[in-house]
Amino acid sequence: MVSTPNVSEKAKIGLILGVLLITLVVVFWALIPQFKAVLSGENGFLIRFYAVGQGDAILIQEGNSQILIDGGPNDDILSYLGRDLLPWDREIELIVATHPQADHITGLIGVLERYKVGKVLYYQSAYDTKTYERFLEAVKNEGAQVLSASAGGQIQVGELLLQIMWPTANFKAKNVNDESIVAVLDYKNFEVLLLGDAEQRVQKQLFINVDIEVIKMAHHGSWNGTYEPLLRAIAPDLAIISVGANNQYGHPHNQTLGLLAKMGLPLLRTDLDGTIVVKSDGYDFWYSIE
Repeated sequence: MVSTPNVSEKAKIGLILGVLLITLVVVFWALIPQFKAVLSGENGFLIRFYAVGQGDAILIQEGNSQILIDGGPNDDILSYLGRDLLPWDREIELIVATHPQADHITGLIGVLERYKVGKVLYYQSAYDTKTYERFLEAVKNEGAQVLSASAGGQIQVGELLLQIMWPTANFKAKNVNDESIVAVLDYKNFEVLLLGDAEQRVQKQLFINVDIEVIKMAHHGSWNGTYEPLLRAIAPDLAIISVGANNQYGHPHNQTLGLLAKMGLPLLRTDLDGTIVVKSDGYDFWYSIE
């Protein structure tokens, strides 16, 4: 029989403390980028269009305030939030569910269960699915203030202003995409048009009277989610399509890609580029991919 050496209590304590110290160093090292961003003011304002597959999930940060627009078709958003929010920041000031389809709200259910949420904005649709029921139940259980979206409404979160452009009050459509919330995000002199899944019928009725720098294209770049007169009228500097790789719908459609190319409009896609990060000082903007 092989005997094992006796280890003193002092040595055991030293070993345990050593392991703990190494763990703390590793955790601190992993958090260095976030600490640097906070201390340097780099996180003054940014938007992340997450690569969540065939769906939308958009995190907007300004200082210590967060707006989450949609949560994607799965729980990937939880991993992203765990990475991009500081460990002690467990509050999201505003969640927006643009419309009740699963590729937009599935991930929000887990967020509502795990984070403190101040307000939830959505439009009450007559949409009967288990996922939508679970979302409404999660909203109720969280106890967040519920806001009903209506064109002309505004929500202020820190220095961010979310202007609701659609839907109008009591609007109902056979196609639930047309009940999607459309909003303009305003940060100083920088504006982003967020079209949700609103299709051409809706876009024909929109009146956008502010300069738009960035547009999140509607309905994952589908042909019926792109209305050329609106796109030409607002003349953005960057287009973003949130879409899953090799999806069964053929998104983004060639008609949309052709139009953007014809206009010479720079395009980023989550299926090809991954998560897209847009930063701004309120006047100029720049972007990167993760």
